[in-house]
Amino acid sequence: MTKIGFFSDVHGNLEALTAILKRLDQLSCDLLVCLGDIVGYGANPSECIQIIRERDIPCVMGNHDEYASSYMTPSVARLRPEILQSIEWTQTQLSLEDRKWLAEQPMRLQLGEEIVALHSSFARGKWAYCLDEDTFAANFEHQECPLAFCGHSHSPLIGIDMPGHAPFVDFIRPYTIPTDHRVMVNVGSVGQPRDRDPRACACLYEVEKRHLELIREPYDIETAQNKIYMARLPDKFGLRLAIGR
Repeated sequence: MTKIGFFSDVHGNLEALTAILKRLDQLSCDLLVCLGDIVGYGANPSECIQIIRERDIPCVMGNHDEYASSYMTPSVARLRPEILQSIEWTQTQLSLEDRKWLAEQPMRLQLGEEIVALHSSFARGKWAYCLDEDTFAANFEHQECPLAFCGHSHSPLIGIDMPGHAPFVDFIRPYTIPTDHRVMVNVGSVGQPRDRDPRACACLYEVEKRHLELIREPYDIETAQNKIYMARLPDKFGLRLAIGR
């Protein structure tokens, strides 16, 4: 039975990444896939990159990865001040090799004949979200593959295309993925969940059974928060970890 562990949006949270990888290892995953945004917000961007590189985990590029790997300062017009502060600080923490590696990550990964992994959405616009009926509908206008996995919104959701109707959208619970509808799975966030559950989040997919399960794992939130405060990153980046918002 092939088990794939999908995770996303680590955001420099070393404690959360360590915890979720340990849990996925305990579940005997055959493959781990990172859906982007390894960096941004959190205080250990380089350490998180090193873990993923050392374990040779396939990864796609997220928007924060793109910002941090750029050799030009991100446009102030495009980013809120606190995001810009985070990216500029993150760039000071990354080696040239870190930034080169981030910049080389693909936008999408094809996994077998059926599955595509990406950070955001197939919808028009580079960093579109999958977070409600409207955004899942925009995704399905352009999703050609039967099954895809994304992150970006930090909320674990499943969207099922229902031709002629609005997509079926629900929080992830144990599911058998249908074969007669296109499906997009948003796996939530490891390092900064925003669905009011502060635990690190990932998804386990058993390919042959087509079984999907949400994985939650507690971690040392206080340590992750204190590192953010000590780095003098915006306090909100640490405070929100405890409430999952």
